[in-house]
Amino acid sequence: MTEEPQGREEGFRPHGALNEPRLRCGEPSDSRDVEGADLRSFVFDTVLESMRTSIYVTDLETDEILYMNGFMKHDYGIEDPEGQVCWRVLQSGLNERCEFCPVETLLRSSEETPFVQWDEESSVTGRTYRNYDSLVTWIDGRRVHLQQSVDVTALVSANTDELTGLLSRRAGKEQLGLALAAASASSAPLSVALFDINRLKDVNDRHGHAEGDHLIRTIAQTVRREFEEGDFGFRLSGDEFVCVFACGSRSARTKMERARATLAGLVPSVDPPYEFGFCYGIAEADPEAPLELYELLAQADQRMYVEKRRFHIDHNLEALEEQTAFRQESASEEFAYESDRLYDALVESTDDYLYVCNMKTGVFRYPRAMVDEFGLPSEVVENAAAVWGAKVHEDDRQAFLESNQEIVDGRATRHWVEYRALNRKGEWVRLRCRGRLILDEKGKPSLFAGFIANLGKKSKVDPLTGLFNKFEFEDVVRLGLEEAPGEPVGLMVVGIDDLRHINDRYDRAFGDEVIRIVAHRIQSSAPETARVFRLDGDEFAVVAPGGAEELRSMYAALNGAFDRQHEHEGKKFYCTLSAGCACYPRDAATYEDLVKRANYALEYAKGHGKKRCTNFSFDILKERTRTLELNELLRESVEHGFDGFSVCYQPQVDAKTGKIVGAEALARWHCDAYGDLSPIEFIPLLEQSGLIVPVGRWVLGEAVAMCKRWSALDPSFVMSVNLSYRQLDEESLVQDIHDLLGDVALPADNLVVEMTESYFAQEDAAAQRLFDEIRQLGVRVAMDDFGTGYSALGVLKSSPADIVKIDRTFIRDIQKSTFDATFIRFVVALCHDVGILVCLEGVETDDEYEIVNGMGLDFIQGFLFGRPVPPEEFEQAFLAEGERRSGGCDSEPAEERA
Repeated sequence: MTEEPQGREEGFRPHGALNEPRLRCGEPSDSRDVEGADLRSFVFDTVLESMRTSIYVTDLETDEILYMNGFMKHDYGIEDPEGQVCWRVLQSGLNERCEFCPVETLLRSSEETPFVQWDEESSVTGRTYRNYDSLVTWIDGRRVHLQQSVDVTALVSANTDELTGLLSRRAGKEQLGLALAAASASSAPLSVALFDINRLKDVNDRHGHAEGDHLIRTIAQTVRREFEEGDFGFRLSGDEFVCVFACGSRSARTKMERARATLAGLVPSVDPPYEFGFCYGIAEADPEAPLELYELLAQADQRMYVEKRRFHIDHNLEALEEQTAFRQESASEEFAYESDRLYDALVESTDDYLYVCNMKTGVFRYPRAMVDEFGLPSEVVENAAAVWGAKVHEDDRQAFLESNQEIVDGRATRHWVEYRALNRKGEWVRLRCRGRLILDEKGKPSLFAGFIANLGKKSKVDPLTGLFNKFEFEDVVRLGLEEAPGEPVGLMVVGIDDLRHINDRYDRAFGDEVIRIVAHRIQSSAPETARVFRLDGDEFAVVAPGGAEELRSMYAALNGAFDRQHEHEGKKFYCTLSAGCACYPRDAATYEDLVKRANYALEYAKGHGKKRCTNFSFDILKERTRTLELNELLRESVEHGFDGFSVCYQPQVDAKTGKIVGAEALARWHCDAYGDLSPIEFIPLLEQSGLIVPVGRWVLGEAVAMCKRWSALDPSFVMSVNLSYRQLDEESLVQDIHDLLGDVALPADNLVVEMTESYFAQEDAAAQRLFDEIRQLGVRVAMDDFGTGYSALGVLKSSPADIVKIDRTFIRDIQKSTFDATFIRFVVALCHDVGILVCLEGVETDDEYEIVNGMGLDFIQGFLFGRPVPPEEFEQAFLAEGERRSGGCDSEPAEERA
């Protein structure tokens, strides 16, 4: 009997199996003796003997057959098997228990009634059976092995690919669905490998389909030999197969590479020989975030395609290296193509260097001007990837070959790539190639046509990206508005978010590479009627007739493309894009206003969260006008002795007693034109303009002087003051703190300076040096807004903070959020372990206070204990004799912070 396992599954009991058979019938006694005998007779003689499935029972130690039903005896041609060893009766030529016997597996199981399902092909009957094995209690009380077998020969035949012996497409997908569900339920590893046989068409064309079938069968059987328990495979299409491995992706890759290594040593018997090879991609199922079957296959397919494309590129490079001469007769061959499809491709191109390719034959036709410029052998060229590829700069050849391979594979219907090519004079010329692929009625590549623009002839090209620059942008837009006045024109200005972070992490040279990558992606995503330009720095302009809606759709695609980490030259980076759109004549009547308002929209997008596209509106214009006015008014206030600025103070209390222990100083600003402004609005304006430096020093001075006054009432009173990131960059900051403390003779331990968590996350030497210098003064340092940054708990490992202030977001939903309460407890325990005090912000109600009161916090700050108030009110409310708690809960929103 030849065993062909199709994946053992413990604990799975399919419909139709003999589930948990209980054949125990104790010794007959008393009045039940006759009933017991009758029951045994009914079970054995009536039920089991009438079943149309094979059933037999064996002893666990001796493998002696204790019982076999009549159906199985007839099927195997056996009359009296009872008392004989099962593997002698049911197998051929064995001297010991079958290697695939499930008894040991059943005995190792911890289940009360263990169960195993498996398939085998019997060498005695020549048929395929699906076996359901379990351990049951026999009539004499001992535990025995019971097997029920169902003949599935017809089913297996229908579900098996005839050529390879693997499962068919339908059966394979069905089993993959079951395997995914089982893996997800048990959190077991599962990987899917999709592989595609290399150059099968060439083998069929050159050696016939019989040899092609031999290639398919050999590769499928070689991969199949790597299967272990729980693995299976199926044929997805002609030369595509799916392997399902009950293991992680690393182990699955090892199996596929072993199969590939085995195939590399095989030599076909035909001449010329070919290689046994395949390309594959692996996707691993994640039990925590399970994918649908089609999603997992699509993921594996995408990864396979990357390798497949690499395979074709390497093949083309080999052809390039081997080519020493071109077929001269090809120049005289008649160029044939589907002329009725030619116009569809050429109408979208220009008249620089037009090219056409018959995708059925792979023959290109280039214009005479290009032949003369670059010394091509003729206008009609076969194997253009090798001929033209020989002239492409080696640094650009990879991008050139990849882009062409996507067209050959039918993976893309639009083509856009830039590269340098060597002309007849030995000069490197920058080219931009853009074209369209036309598919036939069957969806196969038919015609490829487009143009190659010689950018060396252009005078307004950005040298980094190859795009036209801002001067050409202005000329094109102005001319367009003049030639078609009143016709709608959409303008989108795109900016890279936080490019400076990439420059800081690596260098400006790498930042330039990122700009080039983004430029390529924008150009590739642009509508066919649009033109793309590089403006200053990290900004680009996209101009399209008709309006901005098409541009917004383009941005959506761009946004998706940059919504993940990228890698270039071994360096990983993450960047997002923001964009602003404006439309002529709806939003602007002139070129100047159109550009200005698109930039306003971009500025608005960056200022409201980034990674978004904003259409210009007059509300944006109104807000910008207000911002400009506020900037001027703020500057005026600073220059007039901080006129309109004031400092309010919010109490901080001992978490256990509610006793006032200190206050946080918060800046406020009032102007005659707009009244009292929120710090949420004016603090960012101060930071953007740099005015936060003098204003911050003024606030610090006011707070230190007030702390000196209040420390006379309470010597342990502590004043906390926020420092802006702009202040932290000032070389004089530490000296300013020292001088202000000295001016009023305030002990340094009465002052705490607060910085946001993001600043603590920096690992540069300058930040660490600043922390050290401030603490050397005796001033304590607090980490503000903890839990809102990217570093979170990790930053505490090496934090120089004396106090951590947990952000108010963790108190808002604490009455219904288990996570928030757990987070606070964990942070408190972690901080206390390393000697850091903890303050919780935003406590507004007695219920909230009751919840957090037992969490071990050191300090609490929030409306429950008091709002930010002017110094006179603070002193009266919180520092007068007997007053230690004020405020209470009300319905106003959380306090504003400076």
